[in-house]
Amino acid sequence: MATEAGKHERPPSLAQRRVGQRLKQMRERAGKTQEDAATALLVHHTKIYRIESGRTLAKPGDIRELSRIYDIPDMQAEELIHLSRSALKPGIVDSYRDVVSGDLGLLADLEAACTQMAAWDGDVVHGLLQTPAYAYAILGTVSGLSDQVRRKRLDFRLERQRVLMSSDPACDIRIVLGEAALKYVVGSDDVMRDQIDHLRDLSSQIDIRIRPFSEGPHPWIAGGVFTMLDFPDPADPAVVYTESHLDSRYMETARELAEYRKIFGELYGKSVPVKEFVT
Repeated sequence: MATEAGKHERPPSLAQRRVGQRLKQMRERAGKTQEDAATALLVHHTKIYRIESGRTLAKPGDIRELSRIYDIPDMQAEELIHLSRSALKPGIVDSYRDVVSGDLGLLADLEAACTQMAAWDGDVVHGLLQTPAYAYAILGTVSGLSDQVRRKRLDFRLERQRVLMSSDPACDIRIVLGEAALKYVVGSDDVMRDQIDHLRDLSSQIDIRIRPFSEGPHPWIAGGVFTMLDFPDPADPAVVYTESHLDSRYMETARELAEYRKIFGELYGKSVPVKEFVT
C-alpha cells in the first residue's frame, strides 16, 4: 500500500502531467530534442525534463516559447495554457499536502481520472480496499507518526476510496492480493474479520482475487506493490506506479508497460475470486 510520506511542496497534479505529456509529444513531432528546447529557452535541459515528466508546471511564458519553437498553432498553445492554469486549482490532495508525498498525491489524481486499474499487493490488503479500522492499524506500523498525522492520512486514504468508487463512468478495477494479505493479523481478529467481509461485499463492484500460497513463488513476489492505470484520452498514456519501503516511481515507456501487463496477467491467471477463496 502506498505510503504517505509528508512533503510540504505542492504535489504534481493530473493537469500538470497532461501539460507535460502534450509538450513532449509536440517536441517529438517537431523533431527536437530536450537539449534543443533547453538551448532555445536558455535553460538547463533538466527543466525541460521536469516539465515533460509533470514534475514542474510549465508557465504560460514557457508554453508560448516552446510552441513557437515547435511551430504549434496559437489556438493549441492557448489550450495548453488554459490546462496549465487548471493545474493550480485544488485537487483531491490539496487538503492533505502537509502529510502526503507528491507522488502519492499525483496517484490520487490519476486514480480519479482512469478508466482501468490493475493492481497487485502481496502482503497487505490494498489501500483502496481497506476498512477504516484496518487502514488505521496499518498506518500505526509507520514509525514516528503523531496521532494527528495518522488520522489525517487515514482521511486521505478514505477520500481516495470515495472518489474512485464514485467515478462516472465507473472505473474497471482488478486487484490481486497475495494470500498473506488475508493471513497477517492487522489490528485484531475482529478487524480482520470485518476486513474480509468488506472484501466480499466490494467484490460485487470490483474484481478482487487472491493468489494462493499453493501456487508457489512467482518471480514478482519480491518485487513490491504496483498499480497500472489506463485513461480514455489517447493523448494521456497509461502509467505504472510502483513503490517500496524507500521510494516510489512512475513508469510510462512501452517496454515497461508491456512487462507489467505481462506480470499482472500471470498473477491474475493464478488467482481466484475472493468470494471463492474465502468461504
